[in-house]
Amino acid sequence: MLVLLYLILFTWIISIYQSSPAFQTALNIGAQQTEVFIQNGINRLMGKKPIAVTKPIDREKESSTPVNGARWTQPSATVYVDLSNPVLRSATESAISQWNQTGAFTFHQTNNKNEADIVVDAINEQNDGAAGLTNTKMDATTGYILHADVNLNAGYLLNPTYGYSQQRIINTAEHELGHAIGLQHSDAASVMQPAGSFYSIQPRDVQAVKKLYSNRPQSQDSTPNNNETTKNFQ
Repeated sequence: MLVLLYLILFTWIISIYQSSPAFQTALNIGAQQTEVFIQNGINRLMGKKPIAVTKPIDREKESSTPVNGARWTQPSATVYVDLSNPVLRSATESAISQWNQTGAFTFHQTNNKNEADIVVDAINEQNDGAAGLTNTKMDATTGYILHADVNLNAGYLLNPTYGYSQQRIINTAEHELGHAIGLQHSDAASVMQPAGSFYSIQPRDVQAVKKLYSNRPQSQDSTPNNNETTKNFQ
């Protein structure tokens, strides 16, 4: 009887996890903070400096209002990967490949930086508060994107203190490329969720791109669009 009760409880928890993105994020963050707590205990026993644990910060609230509906004239763009670090370069190329495999948008890598629609490079800002940043420039009269610069923050992504696995770095690159495509943040289980880089490209993201490129963009104010991912402290 007790086993059956545990089984029902376990099934109920799984159903909540699958249906609630907020619960998923909270559980993922809790698991990571528990891991850091255990690691700090080991560090203290070994006389090492403990890792600081800070709550995640949603920098989207501090950034400018995203330009909703802006997109490229076609669901494709050229991209120049200006990354010398092998970890960041590999993650970015994997992210490009994953987006291309969806069939919703195609990135064409180019060796000509000056003519590329999108340039991906690295910054090293440990106090910036974001794992990545994408700036897009658009034509205010048409609503079409003209250029995008994607910055991956090596100060966080490659700092072992924050515990970014290779998969989470790939997720971050997918997220920023999603902004370069024209996608905005999402509170659902999505690669565009702003907290923690826990999700890769999901079916809802593919549908969001297809929907974006099935509609004609509206003209906007001629201001750059600054989209930031959340830095997840551990």
